[in-house]
Amino acid sequence: MYAVLILILASVCFSAPLDDDFSSPTTLPTFQGQEGRFQRTNIVTEPIRLETAIDSTYIVGPGDYFEILSPKGFDVVQVSPEGNVSVPSCGMVNVDKLHLNEAKDSLKKLLVSKYDERYVQIQLVRTRKMSVSVLGAVQSPGRATVEQQTHLNGVIVLGGGFMPMADRKNIKVVRDKDTITVNYIDYETEGKGEANIELRAGDVIYVPYIKSESTISVETPVTNMSVPYVEGRTLGEYLDKTPGVAEIKSKWVKIKKPDGSTETYEIEKARDLRLAPETHVELWNKDPFVYVGGAVAAVGKALYTPGLHAIDYIASSGVTIITGSFRRVTRIRDGKRESIDPYKGEIQPGDYIEIPRSIYESVKDVTLFLASLLSVVATAIIISTY
Repeated sequence: MYAVLILILASVCFSAPLDDDFSSPTTLPTFQGQEGRFQRTNIVTEPIRLETAIDSTYIVGPGDYFEILSPKGFDVVQVSPEGNVSVPSCGMVNVDKLHLNEAKDSLKKLLVSKYDERYVQIQLVRTRKMSVSVLGAVQSPGRATVEQQTHLNGVIVLGGGFMPMADRKNIKVVRDKDTITVNYIDYETEGKGEANIELRAGDVIYVPYIKSESTISVETPVTNMSVPYVEGRTLGEYLDKTPGVAEIKSKWVKIKKPDGSTETYEIEKARDLRLAPETHVELWNKDPFVYVGGAVAAVGKALYTPGLHAIDYIASSGVTIITGSFRRVTRIRDGKRESIDPYKGEIQPGDYIEIPRSIYESVKDVTLFLASLLSVVATAIIISTY
């Protein structure tokens, strides 16, 4: 008896018609089953997602996409050129020039007139694109298509970054009939958000070149360039701000001062040096050498070590006081030969140090030559008498 009653109740429950309007659902839809009732019905054929974060200050306009979740399922709708959004089975609402939160509220008001508010969700899933231009002292000037609410730093990155001579303190943003001057260094060094302004469609960003008569030249194994001199800036700051230098990973730096004197350092030990205008900086990847020749046992190159003098390289090459003379040591640099004090002489990578033969060795050579010459003459006289 009880079994029969249970079967009757079950048949009544399962034969009840489904509510096609879903005006007041009792459970949150799972979007699975029920004959595909909750399948996505997009009007686009590719995945929709935001590429950048958008805040509530965003102004909605034609071309934006919203995703709407209701008991009927998913719909992805686009704002029309007139600023309208048409929601299936609900009607149309105008959202043009509304802030994002206002636009979402207008859409929700339209939807809750038919559906339970608990089961309505609205989100912005794609914004319209905009075109801006970046010109001047950037690596790749030109026009760029970017997302809404893109800031100045994003367009600078798209332009390949600043040129070494870029004047970051006086960037101009031309907007309609207005020109905004931006000190971008405030953003780089102090993180001031107002210096990283939000761009608008049609903006033209112009990065001027620094007007400076003084420069610092930087020579690397792959390129030569000049960067503007900045008072008080250290070698490390110049290297960090010169494009492409960090990737080279140089070990040594040769600094040629305006007076012509040169000094060589390991880069990590010289980053705090302050440079003068018109200084030439040369970077090396490989270990530098000094060349030693003349009256030494091992003629050739020796690994450069900062702080060593000529006498140190000569001694390491195997000279003795019998064969070589320390009084007439010479150094050849840039094709010029000059006498130096081996105990004090400045030695730089690439220098050629030459130590002449001692007087004893020179006299011995002359004596041997004269003896050989006299032997030849005597032999010739003897032969001629017979």
